[in-house]
Amino acid sequence: MTILPLRVTVAPERADAAPGDALTFDVTVRNASDIVEHYGVEFLGLPDGATVRTEPDVAKLRPGESASMSVRIGLPVQPPAPAGTYVAGALVRSKYRPEVSRCVEVPIELASVQQIAVRATPEVVTGGRSARYTIEVSNDGNSPVRLYLNATDPERRVTALFEPPSLDLPPAMSARALLSVRAPLPWNREKQRQLTITASPDQKGGASGAGTATFVQKPRFASKFAKVAGIGAAVLLLAAAVAVPTLLARTGEKDPVEAAQTGPVATPPAVAPSVAPPAEPTSAPTSAPPAEPTAAAPSESAPPANASASAPPPGGGPRVVDLTAPGDGVLPSDAFRDHGFLVSADPGKISVPGCEAATAAAVFTDPDGRKFLTSSNADDAGKCHSVPLMIDFLQGRPAGAVELTPLTKDALVMEVGYADLSLSTETTLTVRADKARARGGVDYVLVRPKSADGAATAPVALTSLRIAPLS
Repeated sequence: MTILPLRVTVAPERADAAPGDALTFDVTVRNASDIVEHYGVEFLGLPDGATVRTEPDVAKLRPGESASMSVRIGLPVQPPAPAGTYVAGALVRSKYRPEVSRCVEVPIELASVQQIAVRATPEVVTGGRSARYTIEVSNDGNSPVRLYLNATDPERRVTALFEPPSLDLPPAMSARALLSVRAPLPWNREKQRQLTITASPDQKGGASGAGTATFVQKPRFASKFAKVAGIGAAVLLLAAAVAVPTLLARTGEKDPVEAAQTGPVATPPAVAPSVAPPAEPTSAPTSAPPAEPTAAAPSESAPPANASASAPPPGGGPRVVDLTAPGDGVLPSDAFRDHGFLVSADPGKISVPGCEAATAAAVFTDPDGRKFLTSSNADDAGKCHSVPLMIDFLQGRPAGAVELTPLTKDALVMEVGYADLSLSTETTLTVRADKARARGGVDYVLVRPKSADGAATAPVALTSLRIAPLS
């Protein structure tokens, strides 16, 4: 029978712990040899990132003597060690005779900790009926989880769709999902909808994570009619400014302002000999009295500034709109109002670095001489062409059929919003008349690059739009 030259005991013999805990073990060593020995102790098999501190570092023992060493173990918090049972080994050995050693096993049970973080990018999106966010979910716990995503608002008016709807996350890992939301447009006031985004585990009792986002919706009335009302008011004022002096001249009256400055004017007799009859003017051309062309000018003037000579009359048949007709440069959103739609970019749909504020549309000619309508920065028509482009049909005038012609085939996809608030995705950039009619007409289309992970991969480039009225 071989007698071991040392004896080792560890107290406690096992331990339960959680990430971030500090454990203390007392290791007692007895020198069973016949010579003086120097013993040290170390712990093996601990989780990655754990720290070990021993006091004293070395126990000097004569034959038959015993000593106790205190070992303090710190478990990591971040990243947390995976949950489970770790069989640690308290290894005691001689400093000068490596063959003299002994190892005692100490089970350490590390508890499962779940900690989920949810973050939306961007945090605030301003748009119309729909918006899109990138949701990042992080598993800061120490055990794998399957999380189901959900988004709610206090009024329960927002419809949410996640792609994908669930995420499988190992410990200390993160993943992303695309969130598309849709809500009815407010009529005359801007609406801020507060969204609560949750990631819930599939197991009962598991920890959930939550984040917030804001969806700011522009009002239906302002977006469709405010600019038209402003233009109409300006036209009326201009017409009044031209017509009033003309009418005063025709009746022989002074301008009210001039009259107020010159004092009272005597009332002329019933028959004024100095006034010539209308049929015999003394200074005007004989072909027409001078006041007549002036009075008729407002009703025969040119159309408004944003009108197009090729704009179709209301209720016409199918037509093709040249989307490059306005010429190169950043366009106002109502550049195609006479054709029945508005154009703008929607940076909330796809996250394009540096283009978070790109909300304009532009006509651009590339180095190869190809001209197209695209999304752009409001200050530079040559930037941010990968941001989704919105074509929004005027209120009360939904399209009955839509067909877009891209610069490059099979590079774009079109999200379609209908009057009945339903959605569809069209890879052919076409909505047939029967489909549009069944859903009350096309309310808007959003054109974006094709991609598998939400990242922009190609520019949005369109040359023409074929549109038909709703029948």
